Amino acid sequence: MTVHHLVYVSQAAPGMSDATIAEIVEASRAYNAAHGITGVLLFVPGRDGHVGSFMQLLEGESGEVKSLTEMILADPRHHTKVVLTQGQRERRCFPDWSMALKTAAPEEIADHPILANLANKEFMDKVACGPEANTVLPLLMDFWDAEPLD
Repeated sequence: MTVHHLVYVSQAAPGMSDATIAEIVEASRAYNAAHGITGVLLFVPGRDGHVGSFMQLLEGESGEVKSLTEMILADPRHHTKVVLTQGQRERRCFPDWSMALKTAAPEEIADHPILANLANKEFMDKVACGPEANTVLPLLMDFWDAEPLD
């Protein structure tokens, strides 16, 4: 049986706080567990006046992931939402997590400089719409020290 996966990036709306992120994760964990969805949410704190950026992986049955994606894309707590990659895999990357959250530390950004500003034009040109779009899933797995993809 295959599993559908989707990775997107977005920008946090003004006023985003740690408490708001915690609320998002708590609601996500309950919803995802009830709908057979697993995944991870990476928050990259903003620089240069930006609030911050999100990168999220969702995985599960295709219809469930698509329904959740529609809700996420309609959420006003973030903007500039771009789906980076989606497709079918033989297995889940994060089978044990209904939704894991990680806030990137400065030293982690140094190890993965492409994450420094997910709204950056270079990121969008190179990764979101360019030749490195297929590197997104391995990047997230590396960030969580997850087992490499097949």
